[in-house]
Amino acid sequence: MEVSERFSVEQRRWYLIRTKQHKERLVQQQLAEFVANTFLPLLRTKQSQWGRIVQIIVPLFPCYIFSLLDLGSDYHRIMRAAGVVGLVCAGEEPSVVDGSIVEEIKRRGRDGIIELPEEAFHAGQSVQVKNGPLRGLNAVVERYLSGTDRVALLLNEVRGANVRVILPPSQIARCG
Repeated sequence: MEVSERFSVEQRRWYLIRTKQHKERLVQQQLAEFVANTFLPLLRTKQSQWGRIVQIIVPLFPCYIFSLLDLGSDYHRIMRAAGVVGLVCAGEEPSVVDGSIVEEIKRRGRDGIIELPEEAFHAGQSVQVKNGPLRGLNAVVERYLSGTDRVALLLNEVRGANVRVILPPSQIARCG
């Protein structure tokens, strides 16, 4: 049985399309020519670039976009689009995404961009450094400096000495 025959009875439903790395926007632009609705949720985050912390906008789910499709008529064009790896499937059948999930993700964003609240740490809390030269080291939060842009940590890893380091909160995570 051909794919278009298997899905011809279905109406438009939300599916998750897997893309090649960094090709989400390209796939979304291509699909917009023949698909009723696509959704690429974006995330505003901070990242270290050239020793500075900058705000960037990246896909919330890298390598995936949501699309409202009628598989019977759209399947072959989707699979031929540049940058498309395939549809997310359970076995051989494409998995339908509940529309309420898509709507909830849309609701949480502003202008299509989701912003996660800054993770608040408190004095005495155990944390671990996520990236940079101190990656993997455990520490204890001493206090915030200059508002919430920098946090002073006491490293646990140095025996018999209190080593104080200052990092942006984006470079640490709660332990456990």
